[in-house]
Amino acid sequence: MKRIIAWLAVTTLALQAGLQPVEAGMSDKDKAVAAAAAIAILGIAALAHNKHHYEEGYEPGGGEETAEFERGYRDGVHGYPYWEGNRTRGYAAGYQAGDRERENSMAHRQQASAAKAPPMAYQGCAQIVARNFAVGMNHVHFTRARSPAKHEWQIEAAVGHQYMTCTMRDTGQLIDLRGGQL
Repeated sequence: MKRIIAWLAVTTLALQAGLQPVEAGMSDKDKAVAAAAAIAILGIAALAHNKHHYEEGYEPGGGEETAEFERGYRDGVHGYPYWEGNRTRGYAAGYQAGDRERENSMAHRQQASAAKAPPMAYQGCAQIVARNFAVGMNHVHFTRARSPAKHEWQIEAAVGHQYMTCTMRDTGQLIDLRGGQL
């Protein structure tokens, strides 16, 4: 996400530099509208970055707390030890969210003996969950799978702290979809 924001900023600056002679004919109102549009695009991208990582009821209070959340999230998701020197609420919440995300992303490795759904069922569930949470399929992590009936699978998927349970056929056809854990 940071790469996207940086890329958008560089693109905006490059367009402004390339359009400098044309800009001379633009009114102040047109310049203000163009600047507001660029700021809005960057702001939306920045706000949407971690909305799935915040737990219910938590929202960073400002820029410094958001930075601490990001630092804690990175430490937790990469499996680094908790930094005891930082006792801020943002870092603690970020570390907890990152640690939970790491657990979800590695859950499929811990289920070696558990039933594994067919790849088509996983793929169908991932597409539906990604569409519902408006994220890419790479953000969907499977935490559990079980077979309640022949050729049917209940698959639990997580995006950040939010869960959905898909009931799928072996072929990837959706039978039922509901929010929450198995």
